[in-house]
Amino acid sequence: MSSLLKAINLGGVNCYLLAATDGYILIDTGFIGKRMQLDHSLEEAGCMPGRLKLILLTHGDSDHADNCAYLRNKYGCKIAMHSLDAGMVERGDMGWNRKAKADKYSLLFRLLGLIVKNFFGKDKFEKFTPDFLVDEDFDLSPFGIKARIIHMSGTFQGIDWASIR
Repeated sequence: MSSLLKAINLGGVNCYLLAATDGYILIDTGFIGKRMQLDHSLEEAGCMPGRLKLILLTHGDSDHADNCAYLRNKYGCKIAMHSLDAGMVERGDMGWNRKAKADKYSLLFRLLGLIVKNFFGKDKFEKFTPDFLVDEDFDLSPFGIKARIIHMSGTFQGIDWASIR
C-alpha cells in the first residue's frame, strides 16, 4: 500500500484501510452485498489473512458492520467498537439502544426498516460479539499505529430536527 490510509468505496459506504507497522487496521466493513469487492480491495492493498490486525467500527449499523464476522473468521483479526453500539451487532438489531424521535423522519425510517427486515429476512446479519469495547482514549499502538480514539457521540441522535430550517 503506497500510503498510510486507503479509502475503499463500496458504493455509498466507505471503509478505510490503515497501514500499521506489522499489518493493517480496517475502519468499517460495508454491506454484505459488497463482500467480494471488499475482499478484492483488501487483497489489492496487500492485506492478506493474518495481516489484518483490527476492525474498528465507527458505529453498529449494518452498512458499517455487515462483514465483521466474515472478516474476523477469514483474517483472524479482532473487532473493536463503542460500548453503546455493541448490542446492535450482538443482537442483529440495528434499532437497539436508539432513541426514538417523535417526527416524520423516525416514522419513515421505522417503516422502511420493517419493509427491509421482512423482505430480506431478520437473520441475514451475521451477529458477533466485539473483542474490545472502546470508549474515549482507546490506544491503537498495540495494533501498530501510534494513535488514540476520540469518541464523538451519535450521528443524528442529538439533533432537534424542528429547529433546522
